[in-house]
Amino acid sequence: MRKIVVKFATLMMAAAMVIGLAGCSEKKTMEPLEIRDLDMAELETKMNDKETFTLLVERDNCNFCQAMNTYIEQTREEHPGDYNVYRLNTTDYQLYRENEGDMTLISSTEDGQKLLTLFPYFLYTPAIYKIDEGRPVDCGIGYDESRHTVSTWGTDSTIDWNQARPVDLWEYLAANQEDLAKLTSPSASN
Repeated sequence: MRKIVVKFATLMMAAAMVIGLAGCSEKKTMEPLEIRDLDMAELETKMNDKETFTLLVERDNCNFCQAMNTYIEQTREEHPGDYNVYRLNTTDYQLYRENEGDMTLISSTEDGQKLLTLFPYFLYTPAIYKIDEGRPVDCGIGYDESRHTVSTWGTDSTIDWNQARPVDLWEYLAANQEDLAKLTSPSASN
């Protein structure tokens, strides 16, 4: 009887080791966020190829962009994950409001016009677009330095700051399509 118990225990230990090793080999190493720069031509290619990714739109001399980038750099080691983030710098796109109070922008550059074709309600930087299979599905707009949040809004209208939902920057950056639905739903807590 003792031999049976020893063999059974040995078999169980071997099975546990095999399962443990298999689990270890399947684990993906989580890396800190790395943001890759791209230009408009590369963005158009990614959209046309129906890729899923996060797009950070910013410009030079944007204090909110600078504050957000500083926060990301200072805390990125604390937030390893599976990120797919690209940055588009729109400084040279000559984006402006035709008339004071307009809620849409225009541009006199080809790249600016392409950006506004892809994102017609783009108005503020930073803007973090969630792209799913080549189409924008949500946007995190602005950056609240005191709370480290962005204001979420859809992509089919200009943001209404009174109705936009603040979401933690890191949660928004890491969100996949399912997470995004939970973060932006009316029942999500602020």
